[in-house]
Amino acid sequence: MRIYKGNPELVFRGRVAPWYGALSGIVAAAAAVLALQPGMPAGVPAAVLVAGAVFLWPVVVRNRVELYKDRLEVVFGWSRTIIPYEHMRDVRRVRGVSASDFTSHNAATTADGVFVDAPLDGDALVSVLNNDSLVTELRRRAGLDAKDASEPTSAGVLPRQM
Repeated sequence: MRIYKGNPELVFRGRVAPWYGALSGIVAAAAAVLALQPGMPAGVPAAVLVAGAVFLWPVVVRNRVELYKDRLEVVFGWSRTIIPYEHMRDVRRVRGVSASDFTSHNAATTADGVFVDAPLDGDALVSVLNNDSLVTELRRRAGLDAKDASEPTSAGVLPRQM
């Protein structure tokens, strides 16, 4: 794996679903209830809080999509996925998750997101605050709109260039 350096040209903040916030609240409430139980060792509620902080909080804090000159970087929790634009075959909006959209890099806590088809690096499913802008920008940077315009139409004729 190559280490890339540099500052992103554009950053899209990730979206965190309401159910994820509720789950975090349930973990914190469980730790509080455990702390109030008589005879409960102090380490048990502390361990619940630490586990929640280690597994749940990074997704809230580190949840973004960074666009560089030559690549996309998805930062989600403890992971970072790098996909060069030249490896992208398709970028599209998804609403709801189906078996065909299953991906090895799921960086979305909501079912409304963006699917990046990049078989060489592993597909990615992300959800940001402005999914439509992300789709437009990724398609432009990956040159996918230019490919679509140069393909023949169903009648076998190239679309008119203006």
